[in-house]
Amino acid sequence: MSSTNYKPEDSIRVNYPEAVQWRRALHKCPQPSWLEFFATAFVAEKLAGWGYDVKQGRDVIAQDKLLLLPDPVTLQAEYARALKAGASEKFLAPARGGFTGVIAVLKGDLPGPTMGFRFDIDSNEVTEAADKNHLPAREGFISQNPGYAHMCGHDIHTATGLLLARYFADNRKTLKGTVKFLFQPNEENLSGAAGMIEKGALDDLDYLAGGHIGLATKETGQICFNIHSFMALSRFEVTFTGRPTHAAVSPEQGKNAMLGACNAVTNLYAIARHSKGATRINVGILQAGSTWNVIAEKAYFRMETRGVTNELNDYMVEKAREVIEGAAKMYGLSVEMKPAAEAVVAENSPELIAVAERVAKKLPSVKQVVPSAAFNASEDVTLMLERVHQRGGKALFALFGTPTHGGHHNSTFDADETVIRNAAEFYVALQKELAG
Repeated sequence: MSSTNYKPEDSIRVNYPEAVQWRRALHKCPQPSWLEFFATAFVAEKLAGWGYDVKQGRDVIAQDKLLLLPDPVTLQAEYARALKAGASEKFLAPARGGFTGVIAVLKGDLPGPTMGFRFDIDSNEVTEAADKNHLPAREGFISQNPGYAHMCGHDIHTATGLLLARYFADNRKTLKGTVKFLFQPNEENLSGAAGMIEKGALDDLDYLAGGHIGLATKETGQICFNIHSFMALSRFEVTFTGRPTHAAVSPEQGKNAMLGACNAVTNLYAIARHSKGATRINVGILQAGSTWNVIAEKAYFRMETRGVTNELNDYMVEKAREVIEGAAKMYGLSVEMKPAAEAVVAENSPELIAVAERVAKKLPSVKQVVPSAAFNASEDVTLMLERVHQRGGKALFALFGTPTHGGHHNSTFDADETVIRNAAEFYVALQKELAG
């Protein structure tokens, strides 16, 4: 259990400089979806030291939700990388095999509701800029893992969660109710939330809060709760299987999987758009064939659909399935559409929006409560919001203002680290208001 030499209520102010260093340590060792070994051990070790009941591994993530799991060689290499970077093997071992993420619970000494806080921990698969105009490069905390970098702010989200967790640990005697922290892996590939949901991680919550830095809130001190235009999303791995044969000697005996895939891809983009709202479709990867003179036996692609409502996304999935199955039939192929990720359209609880706006306006760090903002992308936190609503609870996803320099997923992304303190202060104030 943590001991302090300061007043417990000053925890965020006093520990904020250390939270900046936590963020920078995480920034130096980024790892993407299902490979977040360093972040998992880093978070779990601190939470355990502060008196939290910590769960990891198969207690946190359902095995059947480990979609697009990296190959065993990559899993082992990234595990070893985290160990070399200083991760505690005690807290690293439960994550072996891709079971990353942490859930931690602290029960206050006073009765009250159970409130969850969700923070994503994965990085992007991007190479970070090394230009000295880029703060992490200039100050020596640039990514040490080539090809991986925190270019969406999840390192800042994680540091915010830790600063918040430290506050509640320091104030356990006056904490009303229970706080539950969900440090979620694999947001970028949109499978981590589903893995935690299947383990029942949200089923005891009265309230859930989470958020993201930047996006439509580009100035430090801005905050927004009335967020719209989340896009529902479905991702699939599609595999066509045909019959290989010599392309010159016996072409009539072949069943060309490449032709089927190309036909499908072309016609996926020709799906009629819907009159009731925006939809999207994209094929991001296409692989087919083996050599010059063999008719392709296999063809594989990754595709996604999106819609501004769940119904519109369902429409796109249905039409995509018709196109893909039609292409397979045309060329005498078999085909498999394997789900790879999902996000839905969800809304913040109106009651929590009202409470959050009232709370935020009292905070000195909040310069502007932005009336509304469009998200215009997909986020698997929506699955968590929906689950909490289904169970009778209330949920809120906030945007916290900061400049983001090059922009999200850009090699020069960075943020004003003040947002770590600002967000943590808001979460504390919201929990106190809801606990009464």
